[in-house]
Amino acid sequence: MTAFSISRRRIVSYAGVMPLAVFGIHGPAHAAIDFTDPEEGHKANVKLRGSLANEWVWRHYWGETYAALPDGPPIPLYKFEGLIKAKWTDNGDRTHSELLYDMAGHTDWETGELLDRFENPITGKANQAMHIWDGPNLTTHSSAGPIYPWTVEKPTEPVTLPWKVIDGSVWLTERGNFERPHPLDPAEWPMASSGKTTVSMINVTLTASLLDLENADLKSAPHNMKWTAMRSWMPWLLLGQRPGLMLTIGMGRKVSGPQAVPASMLKIIEELQPNYLTADLPWTEPSNSWTRYKAERQPFR
Repeated sequence: MTAFSISRRRIVSYAGVMPLAVFGIHGPAHAAIDFTDPEEGHKANVKLRGSLANEWVWRHYWGETYAALPDGPPIPLYKFEGLIKAKWTDNGDRTHSELLYDMAGHTDWETGELLDRFENPITGKANQAMHIWDGPNLTTHSSAGPIYPWTVEKPTEPVTLPWKVIDGSVWLTERGNFERPHPLDPAEWPMASSGKTTVSMINVTLTASLLDLENADLKSAPHNMKWTAMRSWMPWLLLGQRPGLMLTIGMGRKVSGPQAVPASMLKIIEELQPNYLTADLPWTEPSNSWTRYKAERQPFR
């Protein structure tokens, strides 16, 4: 007897012996989200980005970096692969904290091997690559928006996030434009500094299933992410105040934990920071590409 020949009477009779979960009666509890409400939007944002529970959340990402010069098309520079680990904490006052570490390796465009010596197609010279160790950065999320570690502004007015719901999928885009004093004075670091200031523009989009966000049994919703960024030259490229910007195109996803990190990323971790997966504090001093360059390298002229 095929499934299509089961009569309605038999379905009713089978319901007496089949688990009720088969019919969805005891399935996950779903509650509609009012994305126009700042408090509901905040909780959905934390669940999408990280977790409403007190736990580590892992995001694996990869992508490509180009040099965008005033003349001609963008020039491929290198690829990259990274892993973000963030400890999320419910502060008990309707805010959530995110303690974030970000580690990534720059890889050869063709071979995928971790870069040490980088043949710079713009200058024709070899550079010693510097990989990424960012953090720890502590961000507080609330219905008034995020408080980042590098900003002094503390928003207090509730905000409505730019959610977009399309056919069962949820999309959230975060944009930022920044100009800050360059950590490397161009008078002292003429080749490593892009000038008195460093600029960046970033556009990050996270997407998830609406059902996952509405599922009350889930504290952390799976997501995919994609981003585009333009920023001043990284110091280790030694491009000085040359006109142009770096163009980065990346993508990634939230993963269930260290056991879900792919082999390609595990290899990078083993080479660069073997304790990254296991240590709650893989490093303790705040780090980024500019401060590390200043501490570890000497000025070129």
